[in-house]
Amino acid sequence: MVDLLKHHSSEFLGACLDTGNNISLLDAPMEVVEELAPFAVTTHFKNMAVKDAPEGFLLSEVPLNQGALDLAKVVDTIRTARPRIRFSLEMITRDPLKIPCLSDQYWVTFPDRDGLYLARTLRFVHDHSPCEPLPQVSGMDQAARLRLEEENVKQCLAFARESLGLQRA
Repeated sequence: MVDLLKHHSSEFLGACLDTGNNISLLDAPMEVVEELAPFAVTTHFKNMAVKDAPEGFLLSEVPLNQGALDLAKVVDTIRTARPRIRFSLEMITRDPLKIPCLSDQYWVTFPDRDGLYLARTLRFVHDHSPCEPLPQVSGMDQAARLRLEEENVKQCLAFARESLGLQRA
C-alpha cells in the first residue's frame, strides 16, 4: 500500500490507518503505523489482545487500556506525521478471531511471505498473551452484549481522553 500511495501521490488519496487488523496478516503493528502514518487521512483506532491457539493465535479487539499495543507511541507516531488527523475509535465487541497461521491453507494467500513474519508474530503473541482468556460474547444474550459494548466504548473514550490526550471532535 505504501508503494501505491507514493506512486499516486495526491491530496485526494490516502490511507485509513487501522492500528490492529494487520496483526492477522502477520504484520508488526508498529511497522504498519510507522509506514502508513504519513499517508493517513483517518484511522480505525483500537487496541488488540492476542493469545496462543492450536493452529496459530486468537486476535480480539479490547478496550484501549487492555491490549498489547503501545497506544501512546501509536498516537505520537501518527500525530507527528499527520498533526491534524482525526482518530476514529473502532471497538468491536465480539468473540476473538481465529488466525490459523500454522495451517497450510492460511499460506495459500501469502506466497511472498516467509517464516520471518510468522516468527515475529508468534513472538509478539507469546510476549503479549494475557493469563486470562480473551473476552467472549457468544454465550451472552443480546441485552448483555449491548451493555458490554457500551461499557467497552465508554472505557475507550475515557482512556483516550485521560491517558492519550485525545478529545471528542
